[in-house]
Amino acid sequence: MPVSKITLNNFRCFNRLELSLSPRINFFFGKNGSGKTSILEALYMCSSGKSFKSSNIAALVKQNSSGFKINSYDNLTGHVLDIKKEINKSIEILVNNKKTPISDLIRQRPATAIHNQTFSFADASPDFRRKLMDRAIFVSDKEFSQTWFSFYRCLKQRNALLKQNNPQTKAWDEKLIIFGDKLTTIRKNFHQNTLKELTRLIEKIKKKDQIDYLNNIDINYRKGWDEELSLEETINNNRTNDSARRTTTKGPHKADIKFSINNIDAKQILSRGEQKLFSILWCCAQHRVLKNTHNLEPILIIDDIKSELDKTLMSVFINMLEHIENQVIFSCIDDEFSSKIDTKFEDLKKFHVEQLHQ
Repeated sequence: MPVSKITLNNFRCFNRLELSLSPRINFFFGKNGSGKTSILEALYMCSSGKSFKSSNIAALVKQNSSGFKINSYDNLTGHVLDIKKEINKSIEILVNNKKTPISDLIRQRPATAIHNQTFSFADASPDFRRKLMDRAIFVSDKEFSQTWFSFYRCLKQRNALLKQNNPQTKAWDEKLIIFGDKLTTIRKNFHQNTLKELTRLIEKIKKKDQIDYLNNIDINYRKGWDEELSLEETINNNRTNDSARRTTTKGPHKADIKFSINNIDAKQILSRGEQKLFSILWCCAQHRVLKNTHNLEPILIIDDIKSELDKTLMSVFINMLEHIENQVIFSCIDDEFSSKIDTKFEDLKKFHVEQLHQ
């Protein structure tokens, strides 16, 4: 659901900041260090209770302050969100003055954050790609979290026995296979829906000649073991190897998404700008799955969009914004392309971040 208003107190570089946002496109620009990313961090915290930049929430407290507060409001529901963090206390999240766990916040106020790590999605580790997919599925499928935690609990117990050189793993193997198969099915279904949305998104972008390379990318979900074998066969066949290495070598915890062009890793062929645009489009496709398949209203947050995108790829990005129907909040170091956006979006709001400090 869109954020209509947000107020920051002692958050990062801001003593106090109050903003009214557009339900559609919001653009923050300004020099490095001016606070663009801090604003986007605060908006992401309204969805997740976390920062996409730092794992240390206490680091978000303004220097020489005892804590920060974030307040947000959305016109659609009339809900008020308060997030409070004092340096020596746990974070406190209140929705309409009622304490709310982070897991509920994530589902109530979903958001997709695209940032420095996400821009190199094709070049990132398999673990990062799994986490990005799993987080999106967690938002959209309430049963997923139970399946996910059950599988990884079994995996942890099995690995503990293997590390002790204890071969009696059969009881955990049976549960690992049950939850592993279920986890893989959910992931594969979400992946297929993402592929469909990516295809639709590419088709809607008008500048076909500028993104023709996207049609040549093969995107395959790898379940984490031999595609021709069942998970049960894989676990049974790998007992000796797992015992020798004292860990579970194959399974859903090794799943990945592979991107290739003519059987060559895509990152070896695409420029950094092309990789960045592809990463943005892939994340936007996952974002569209949440809306079009699961009827959610996630916010799309994109930090520092311009780096490594030339004018051609930037124009593709601007064209793509027309097809993201939910609230979009993004930042850039300057305003050089604003005239192009102004003619396309009547509901665009721009914020010069340096002026927000005044």
